[in-house]
Amino acid sequence: MRSMSFYRHHLLLLGFLSFCSTKNLANSQNHTLIFSKDNNVRNCSCSSDIKSCDYSLANLECSCKTIALPKNKTGSRLIHSGELTVWFSDILTLGKLVNFTFVHNLKLSLCGAATLPAEYLAILGLRHLRVQADATREQSLTIQNNSSEQEDKDRLCQVSTDKTSPFHLSYLDTSLFNGLPLLKSYSVENVSSITKHFPNLPFSGVIAATNKSYIVTLIY
Repeated sequence: MRSMSFYRHHLLLLGFLSFCSTKNLANSQNHTLIFSKDNNVRNCSCSSDIKSCDYSLANLECSCKTIALPKNKTGSRLIHSGELTVWFSDILTLGKLVNFTFVHNLKLSLCGAATLPAEYLAILGLRHLRVQADATREQSLTIQNNSSEQEDKDRLCQVSTDKTSPFHLSYLDTSLFNGLPLLKSYSVENVSSITKHFPNLPFSGVIAATNKSYIVTLIY
């Protein structure tokens, strides 16, 4: 029993270290745009905000490269300290791109008229969210107030080793894109166990496995 526990602990540690090693890759792009088009996923570094779902303009104005879509459903798990924009047309692609990704400022744009099922996607360290269901409707939501002290505490690789700091997890209900009602959120503090208090929400045991408490925000 003890050897099994020891083995699991090292698996969690190795997974987390692998997660943290992607930090420099994601941080090299201050304003990142990721979109899927014609069965290709493009990762773009942009100097300004591009009109949602204008693929031709993105390829023209931004520095883009084709990347592989993650095979698992737990997302790319990259760390974005700048702004991340994701254009998507289906829930599967969106989940693989943003689920359990660490990002402070996120914009999600639905490209197309698809109806999305009610699923929850986990986003780590989220402060500000913008969502757009079509070319004319965009809403924004502030999850956390910006401050230099909070910024330091929210950095994933630091917080996960600090057992006294709460870890912030936001869960986005994807059905909010269906008609895009008034964007709302609800936060619960001092959550000792995600799986115990929110058994129906996705959770990765590798993320913040050593933290004593969580702040859980539901976005709907």
